[in-house]
Order: sequence, then C-alpha cells, then structure tokens
Amino acid sequence: MNNEKISAVIFDLDGTLYDNKRLPLRLILADPLNVLTLAAERKARKAIKGIDYQNEAGVFDALFSKMCEAKKSLTVEKARRWYHERYMPAQAAVLAMYYTPRPCVDGLLQRLHEQGIKVILYSDYDYATDKLLSLNIDPSWFDAIVSAPELGGLKPSRQSAERLLQRFGLSAESVLMVGDREDTDGETARAVGMMFHNVKTQGWDNLLMRF
Repeated sequence: MNNEKISAVIFDLDGTLYDNKRLPLRLILADPLNVLTLAAERKARKAIKGIDYQNEAGVFDALFSKMCEAKKSLTVEKARRWYHERYMPAQAAVLAMYYTPRPCVDGLLQRLHEQGIKVILYSDYDYATDKLLSLNIDPSWFDAIVSAPELGGLKPSRQSAERLLQRFGLSAESVLMVGDREDTDGETARAVGMMFHNVKTQGWDNLLMRF
C-alpha cells in the first residue's frame, strides 16, 4: 500500500504499543483480594463490546451493571469505585513495573509526523495517558488520545469508529488502524473501511519498515 494514501494512523494501546503477555495474571497478583471483581469486569466488558451506548456515561452504566450481574455482591457504586480507584491505577502500576514499549515506538511516531501523517491513540480503556507515561512513551507524540467509552461504545462499535473519523475529519480509506486483535481492532477497521495492520500476525518490524 502506498503510504502517500495514508492521512492518519490510529494505534491501539494494550498489546499493540507493548507486548502485554502475562498482563491478566499480573493484574490478578496486583489485587488478589478482588480477583472475582476483576473476573466480573472481564465478563461484563465482553458482554457490551461492539454495542453503541451513544456516550461515555452509557458505556460505564452498562459495564458496571453487567459487573453486578456477574458478581451479585457488587453494587454499581462499588464497581465504579473499584474500577476508577483500584483497577485503573493497578494497570498503570503493573505496566511501569513489568513492561516496556515495542522497539522504536518513539522513532516510528516521529517518522509519521515528519511524513505529515496524523497520529491518534484509540484505546478501549480510559486513563491511556497514565499508561503511556508508565511505559515511558511521551503522550505528546500523539495528535489525540481517545478512549472508546468517550465515543459511546467499546470496540468494535461501528458508530464509535464513525464518530472518531468524523471528529478528526478523516476519510476511512485513508486511515491505517494498527492493533493486535482481529475481533476488536480488526473488526473496528473493517466496519468502516479503514486499512488494518495486526502487529501479532503481520509483525511490528514490518510496520517499522513500512514507514
């Protein structure tokens, strides 16, 4: 594919800008007393992925309600507090302790900017800036950092992807989505007609060489 056709590259974060091997286990070990709450969050996240809730409040209301269905002792307020006060800080702490960026991330982002290509981070989780800092990736390399919840739906929500493109005035056929999962990142790209590069099957090194 001719890079002249590309006006923007949209990066996923977890598993894409770093190898997230063993992350689920390390998150359990970081907060073992809440392992059932973590399991409820994972189950709830799968249940609501791809559904359009129109806004961030709708996404989190659905997520926390589904968590309460999965773990009967939870209330929506307890789930909300655990998510924001324990789970998200734990993710950042675990990344700082165990993980590093994939090779030449900063160099790739710099080259994209030099080629006049817009660079956007699009994560299913919020607190992406905190996680970038934990990985020692400078958030200023990104023209924008966007979470799927703020767009109204977790990947692969077609409506959220459309809102993302509209927000930045992008034409889908000129955008390359870079991710690590076919069922979320890949389906997001295909839903609106973006190009897709899977770092696990097509290789991170091949992405570096492309630019």
